[in-house]
Amino acid sequence: MTEPDDQRLLSNLRACRPEACAELVRANYQAVYRFLVHLTRNVHLAEDLTQETFAVAWTKIGAFEGRASLATWLHRIAYTKFIDAQRGEARAARMRERLTTVRDEPADPMDLAAADDEAQCLYQCLDGLDASDRTVLVLHYLQGLSYREMASVLDEPTGTVKWRTCEALHRLRILLGDEVSDHAPR
Repeated sequence: MTEPDDQRLLSNLRACRPEACAELVRANYQAVYRFLVHLTRNVHLAEDLTQETFAVAWTKIGAFEGRASLATWLHRIAYTKFIDAQRGEARAARMRERLTTVRDEPADPMDLAAADDEAQCLYQCLDGLDASDRTVLVLHYLQGLSYREMASVLDEPTGTVKWRTCEALHRLRILLGDEVSDHAPR
Protein backbone atom coordinates (compact mmCIF):
# COMPACT_ATOMS: atom_id res chain seq x y z
CA MET A 1 0.00 0.00 0.00
CA THR A 2 1.18 3.51 -0.72
CA GLU A 3 1.28 6.26 1.86
CA PRO A 4 -1.89 8.00 0.56
CA ASP A 5 -3.67 4.62 0.63
CA ASP A 6 -2.47 4.10 4.22
CA GLN A 7 -3.76 7.55 5.21
CA ARG A 8 -7.15 6.96 3.58
CA LEU A 9 -7.44 3.51 5.16
CA LEU A 10 -6.35 4.85 8.54
CA SER A 11 -8.97 7.59 8.53
CA ASN A 12 -11.64 5.03 7.59
CA LEU A 13 -10.43 2.68 10.33
CA ARG A 14 -10.57 5.45 12.90
CA ALA A 15 -14.09 6.21 11.73
CA CYS A 16 -14.89 2.56 12.61
CA ARG A 17 -16.01 1.68 9.12
CA PRO A 18 -16.28 -2.13 8.85
CA GLU A 19 -15.28 -2.07 5.17
CA ALA A 20 -11.98 -0.46 6.22
CA CYS A 21 -11.31 -3.34 8.59
CA ALA A 22 -12.03 -5.80 5.78
CA GLU A 23 -9.67 -3.85 3.49
CA LEU A 24 -6.92 -3.90 6.12
CA VAL A 25 -7.28 -7.66 6.49
CA ARG A 26 -7.41 -8.27 2.71
CA ALA A 27 -4.30 -6.18 2.13
CA ASN A 28 -2.20 -7.63 4.96
CA TYR A 29 -3.52 -11.02 6.09
CA GLN A 30 -1.28 -13.21 3.92
CA ALA A 31 1.90 -11.29 4.75
CA VAL A 32 1.22 -11.39 8.50
CA TYR A 33 0.21 -15.07 8.35
CA ARG A 34 3.36 -16.06 6.39
CA PHE A 35 5.50 -14.11 8.85
CA LEU A 36 3.96 -15.97 11.78
CA VAL A 37 4.24 -19.35 10.04
CA HIS A 38 7.96 -18.71 9.63
CA LEU A 39 8.30 -17.74 13.29
CA THR A 40 6.12 -20.44 14.85
CA ARG A 41 6.62 -23.33 12.41
CA ASN A 42 3.02 -24.20 13.29
CA VAL A 43 0.20 -23.32 10.89
CA HIS A 44 -2.53 -23.60 13.53
CA LEU A 45 -0.72 -21.33 15.98
CA ALA A 46 0.09 -18.93 13.14
CA GLU A 47 -3.61 -18.77 12.24
CA ASP A 48 -4.56 -18.03 15.83
CA LEU A 49 -1.87 -15.38 16.23
CA THR A 50 -2.81 -13.77 12.91
CA GLN A 51 -6.41 -13.44 14.05
CA GLU A 52 -5.25 -12.04 17.40
CA THR A 53 -3.02 -9.57 15.55
CA PHE A 54 -5.92 -8.13 13.59
CA ALA A 55 -8.15 -8.07 16.66
CA VAL A 56 -5.52 -6.05 18.53
CA ALA A 57 -5.04 -3.76 15.53
CA TRP A 58 -8.77 -3.08 15.38
CA THR A 59 -8.96 -2.22 19.09
CA LYS A 60 -5.72 -0.19 19.15
CA ILE A 61 -6.12 1.73 15.89
CA GLY A 62 -6.63 4.93 17.87
CA ALA A 63 -3.14 4.54 19.34
CA PHE A 64 -1.49 4.13 15.93
CA GLU A 65 0.75 7.16 15.52
CA GLY A 66 1.71 6.70 11.89
CA ARG A 67 5.45 6.55 12.49
CA ALA A 68 5.47 3.38 10.39
CA SER A 69 3.23 2.00 7.71
CA LEU A 70 0.14 0.04 8.71
CA ALA A 71 1.84 -3.12 7.39
CA THR A 72 4.89 -2.54 9.59
CA TRP A 73 2.66 -1.82 12.58
CA LEU A 74 0.76 -5.07 11.98
CA HIS A 75 4.03 -7.01 11.79
CA ARG A 76 5.08 -5.47 15.11
CA ILE A 77 1.81 -6.55 16.72
CA ALA A 78 2.24 -10.04 15.22
CA TYR A 79 5.78 -10.28 16.57
CA THR A 80 4.58 -9.23 20.03
CA LYS A 81 1.85 -11.89 19.86
CA PHE A 82 4.51 -14.47 18.91
CA ILE A 83 6.73 -13.49 21.85
CA ASP A 84 3.75 -13.64 24.22
CA ALA A 85 2.86 -17.10 22.89
CA GLN A 86 6.45 -18.30 23.42
CA ARG A 87 6.45 -17.01 26.98
CA GLY A 88 3.10 -18.65 27.65
CA GLU A 89 4.37 -21.96 26.30
CA ALA A 90 7.55 -21.67 28.40
CA ARG A 91 5.45 -21.03 31.54
CA ALA A 92 3.21 -23.98 30.70
CA ALA A 93 6.25 -26.23 30.13
CA ARG A 94 7.72 -25.21 33.50
CA MET A 95 4.40 -25.90 35.19
CA ARG A 96 4.09 -29.31 33.50
CA GLU A 97 7.65 -30.10 34.60
CA ARG A 98 6.87 -29.12 38.20
CA LEU A 99 3.69 -31.17 38.22
CA THR A 100 5.47 -34.18 36.72
CA THR A 101 8.31 -33.87 39.23
CA VAL A 102 5.89 -33.67 42.15
CA ARG A 103 3.87 -36.63 40.85
CA ASP A 104 6.98 -38.78 40.24
CA GLU A 105 8.59 -38.19 43.62
CA PRO A 106 7.41 -40.28 46.55
CA ALA A 107 5.62 -38.07 49.03
CA ASP A 108 7.48 -37.71 52.31
CA PRO A 109 4.92 -36.67 54.93
CA MET A 110 7.42 -34.33 56.61
CA ASP A 111 8.20 -32.60 53.30
CA LEU A 112 4.51 -32.27 52.52
CA ALA A 113 3.81 -30.79 55.96
CA ALA A 114 6.68 -28.31 55.61
CA ALA A 115 5.53 -27.29 52.14
CA ASP A 116 1.97 -26.84 53.42
CA ASP A 117 3.21 -24.68 56.31
CA GLU A 118 5.31 -22.57 53.92
CA ALA A 119 2.38 -22.09 51.56
CA GLN A 120 0.10 -21.13 54.45
CA CYS A 121 2.68 -18.62 55.69
CA LEU A 122 3.04 -17.16 52.19
CA TYR A 123 -0.72 -16.76 51.75
CA GLN A 124 -1.05 -15.17 55.19
CA CYS A 125 1.65 -12.66 54.31
CA LEU A 126 -0.01 -11.98 50.93
CA ASP A 127 -3.22 -11.25 52.83
CA GLY A 128 -1.24 -8.80 54.95
CA LEU A 129 -0.40 -6.68 51.89
CA ASP A 130 -2.69 -3.97 50.58
CA ALA A 131 -4.88 -4.90 47.63
CA SER A 132 -2.72 -3.21 44.97
CA ASP A 133 0.47 -4.98 46.12
CA ARG A 134 -1.33 -8.32 46.39
CA THR A 135 -2.83 -7.85 42.91
CA VAL A 136 0.49 -7.37 41.10
CA LEU A 137 2.11 -10.29 42.93
CA VAL A 138 -0.79 -12.63 42.22
CA LEU A 139 -0.94 -11.61 38.55
CA HIS A 140 2.79 -12.09 38.03
CA TYR A 141 3.84 -14.94 40.30
CA LEU A 142 0.66 -17.00 40.72
CA GLN A 143 -1.10 -16.33 37.41
CA GLY A 144 2.12 -16.17 35.39
CA LEU A 145 1.32 -12.99 33.46
CA SER A 146 4.15 -11.06 31.85
CA TYR A 147 4.66 -7.43 32.76
CA ARG A 148 3.16 -6.43 29.41
CA GLU A 149 0.06 -8.54 30.08
CA MET A 150 -0.20 -7.10 33.58
CA ALA A 151 0.08 -3.58 32.17
CA SER A 152 -2.82 -4.35 29.87
CA VAL A 153 -4.93 -5.80 32.70
CA LEU A 154 -4.16 -2.93 35.07
CA ASP A 155 -4.25 -0.26 32.34
CA GLU A 156 -0.88 1.12 33.43
CA PRO A 157 2.47 1.56 31.69
CA THR A 158 4.69 -1.51 31.73
CA GLY A 159 7.45 0.36 33.59
CA THR A 160 5.02 1.31 36.35
CA VAL A 161 3.88 -2.30 36.66
CA LYS A 162 7.49 -3.51 36.94
CA TRP A 163 8.21 -0.91 39.64
CA ARG A 164 5.01 -1.75 41.55
CA THR A 165 5.83 -5.47 41.40
CA CYS A 166 9.35 -4.85 42.71
CA GLU A 167 8.04 -2.71 45.55
CA ALA A 168 5.30 -5.22 46.43
CA LEU A 169 7.83 -8.06 46.42
CA HIS A 170 10.05 -6.04 48.76
CA ARG A 171 7.13 -5.51 51.18
CA LEU A 172 6.24 -9.22 50.98
CA ARG A 173 9.83 -10.17 51.82
CA ILE A 174 9.68 -7.92 54.87
CA LEU A 175 6.45 -9.58 56.00
CA LEU A 176 7.89 -13.03 55.33
CA GLY A 177 11.00 -12.13 57.30
CA ASP A 178 8.88 -11.02 60.25
CA GLU A 179 6.77 -14.18 59.96
CA VAL A 180 9.85 -16.42 59.88
CA SER A 181 11.43 -14.68 62.87
CA ASP A 182 8.13 -14.95 64.80
CA HIS A 183 8.17 -18.73 64.31
CA ALA A 184 11.90 -19.24 64.88
CA PRO A 185 12.91 -21.34 67.89
CA ARG A 186 14.11 -19.30 70.84
